[in-house]
Amino acid sequence: MYKAFFALTLFFYMVGCVNNQSINQRSEIVQAIVSEVDLKPERIAAGDFLLMTYHRGLAIADKKLMVYVEGDGYAWRTKNQLSKNPTPKHPQALKLAAKDSADSILYIARPCMYLQEELLQDCSDKFWSSHRYSEEVISSINQVIDWATAMSSTNKLTLIGYSGGGTIAALIAARRNDVSSFITIASNLDHKFWTEFHGISPMVGSLDPLEYAKELSNIKQIHFVGAKDKIVPETIIQHYLLKMPSNDKIVVKVIKGFDHSCCWEKAWPDLLNATNIK
Repeated sequence: MYKAFFALTLFFYMVGCVNNQSINQRSEIVQAIVSEVDLKPERIAAGDFLLMTYHRGLAIADKKLMVYVEGDGYAWRTKNQLSKNPTPKHPQALKLAAKDSADSILYIARPCMYLQEELLQDCSDKFWSSHRYSEEVISSINQVIDWATAMSSTNKLTLIGYSGGGTIAALIAARRNDVSSFITIASNLDHKFWTEFHGISPMVGSLDPLEYAKELSNIKQIHFVGAKDKIVPETIIQHYLLKMPSNDKIVVKVIKGFDHSCCWEKAWPDLLNATNIK
């Protein structure tokens, strides 16, 4: 437990070190990621938020749409101090989307990410802390998916979420009837147990995927876990599985040598192809 706590503290410290980057600098990092792939930027107003998206192939009818949801970003400067801007320096889900060769792809950033200061002032920091998986957040991201499926006339979705984005993917999958599968990478699917495990504040305003265990049990799930991940260790997903109805639609893959951020991007094409979900 002490080692896990130390690793989490170190993680938050590293977050603080990069949090001083300007939004323009972080946006430049995004441009470097998408510069060699055909992903179109578009801001979508959904619910209470203006969400940043990148997409391609939405006009291709009747193709499976691969939907990527970003992680929690730089939510904390330190273990006890929230950041002023949750925009990630290393948007892991976007990196994974850029490695996906599928015809139809939609990447969705989390609420309050990639907003200039004047817009960020209207975005409460509770949405990257206690309410990061709240009804407002889930509903807004789901509305963006509705927009994309209307554009593509598809009823075949795979949701893919990195870290906290996997929690959101699960919550969205539970309320839709067009999700054939969802995939998570290093995701805290049992966030109540996760906060207890690390001794940090509970996410009191957030929804819990396990409250929708019955709905989720009918959907194919693949959960990737890094064997060296100290932020979301394997014990978190195992605790989630204990509360899920037992069936053969849930697969957990523990990847040796990987931690919370390394080395998903490089391995993603092979990992994704091995799932046979396309």
